[in-house]
Amino acid sequence: MIAVGGIAVVLLMVVGAILAAANSSNSYSATSSTTTTAAATSTTVAEGPTITTPAGPAGATLTGATPCPAEDGSSPRTTQFAQPPPTCIDPSKTYDAVIDTSEGSFTFYLNTKLAPRSVNNFVVLARYHYYDGTAVSNITTDTSMQAGAVTNAHGVAGPGYTLPAEYQQSGGTNGVVMTLGTLALAPLSSTNDAVAAQFLVTLGDKEADLPGTTTVIGLMLDDPGNTVHKINVLGTQGGGPTKLVTINSVKIELAPVTTTTAP
Repeated sequence: MIAVGGIAVVLLMVVGAILAAANSSNSYSATSSTTTTAAATSTTVAEGPTITTPAGPAGATLTGATPCPAEDGSSPRTTQFAQPPPTCIDPSKTYDAVIDTSEGSFTFYLNTKLAPRSVNNFVVLARYHYYDGTAVSNITTDTSMQAGAVTNAHGVAGPGYTLPAEYQQSGGTNGVVMTLGTLALAPLSSTNDAVAAQFLVTLGDKEADLPGTTTVIGLMLDDPGNTVHKINVLGTQGGGPTKLVTINSVKIELAPVTTTTAP
């Protein structure tokens, strides 16, 4: 490009400056003391034909106030709620989420301090088995996968309620930078400061393309089977999956307590 003259060089510098500004204005990240993630790299894949993903299977419906689900996972699968859940997590404890998919499983640390209401919502829905059997509806290569769409009897996707988003403004003391393996609740739209049930996991080096209203709730701790890469290569730049990927289950576990004893 340098050989074609000064005009090309100037154009490249202007484009580079614009892209750099766009990426820096949109980036966030979760905080965790112990994380194991692979380095973010771009993936070049030949995009095949995309598929139409099925809506998640419907479960039971709750009317009235939403009770906290059983911590041992024994609550029946429930996908419709008349009201948002109460606070069911213990803020003094640390929770992990094990997301098992048809391409493998990975484990996430849930940051209750960063987004307590959103983490509580995710934990409650997981313990009601809301996500079990749902399809990954969107896989945007090197950006994110999105799942958790369940359609009710009236053809409306969602658990029956919405919550205010808890997104963090980029930059400044409250800003965080999204990295590979970030777990978040997806905004209902690019102009809507609300979340419901759909979650996303970042997959590569284009996380900054996600909406600024994305609510970060955790960070990947472990991916022994390289599940992030396996799902990433099944995506397209437009977001349509090329293969059906299913969420088998989302299990919530209490993180191990580390104790220190004097010598």
